[in-house]
Amino acid sequence: MAPREAPRGLIVDLVTPLRDDLTIDAKGLEMLLARVSPHAQGLLLAGPRGGEGAKLNEDQRRMLLEETLSMTCAELPLFVWITGSSVSETRHTLTLLSETVERKSFPALSLFWVDTPLYYHSNRGLEAHFRELARITGHPFILHNDPVRVSTLGRPLKRKNIRTEILKDLCGLEFIAGMIYEGTPERSRHYLRAVRAGTRFRLYDGDEARFLDHPSRSGVVSLGANLAPGPWQKITASSLHLNGERKIYPDHLSQLWETGRYLHDLAVLCRALPVSAIRQVLFKTGLFPPTQPTPPEGTQDAVGRLEELMRDHGDFPP
Repeated sequence: MAPREAPRGLIVDLVTPLRDDLTIDAKGLEMLLARVSPHAQGLLLAGPRGGEGAKLNEDQRRMLLEETLSMTCAELPLFVWITGSSVSETRHTLTLLSETVERKSFPALSLFWVDTPLYYHSNRGLEAHFRELARITGHPFILHNDPVRVSTLGRPLKRKNIRTEILKDLCGLEFIAGMIYEGTPERSRHYLRAVRAGTRFRLYDGDEARFLDHPSRSGVVSLGANLAPGPWQKITASSLHLNGERKIYPDHLSQLWETGRYLHDLAVLCRALPVSAIRQVLFKTGLFPPTQPTPPEGTQDAVGRLEELMRDHGDFPP
């Protein structure tokens, strides 16, 4: 497998559009892709947060990937979460989705399989595990470190984070292209030192609020970008100098500060809400057809604050 460099910038943690019967809402997906794709450097499909990947069955995952490939014509890098509850389930999902990609036949497709290995595997033997997974596919992997979710599994785990020493070994493999990081700032610094030698290795921030305060060099995976893709593109491009402009003028700096405050408040509200509530907000913006599952009771006040915040910044209809 030839080394493939993952993109720098804004990776949208795409909300999975669902109908009442929980099938993929193709029309809603098309509308959402039209909204976010012009502003993104990549899309995360069936992610564990926005995409609710752990709740999707194999038919839903396959259809989501098929529809996205057809609608984007593989013009945007795709990050696809493949993690299951066991090694065998993860291998099965990877095999199934790899066959889906091969049938679509996009020679220039930039695709990365995202895996949260500590969901089902210990740190011990991770390198050998990924070597086995790499035999199934010609596309590289992005690691996902998520100690909070791992801690909710109810299993007796010795560690909730990928060990720094293990990451050093993994980032040297040609089929490991990066990591989506969630965890403490201290561990983030350890990881940065571990991967510094591999300049092609991307370390994306999975915490939007932290990225806004201390931007990583690789980019951010953002759920809020479903709701405010333009502002998120603006902040990410400025933070990573994606447009080549390094000199910031006072009026532009003021605009960036206001945008950053907006996105920080948006991130806090989104983190506190179930994805079904965010899906409902997208429906109210006119993006999704009225076939989305109803969010749970008790979220109305937070949804109202979210809509008001978006309305104040032009991302929600008056």
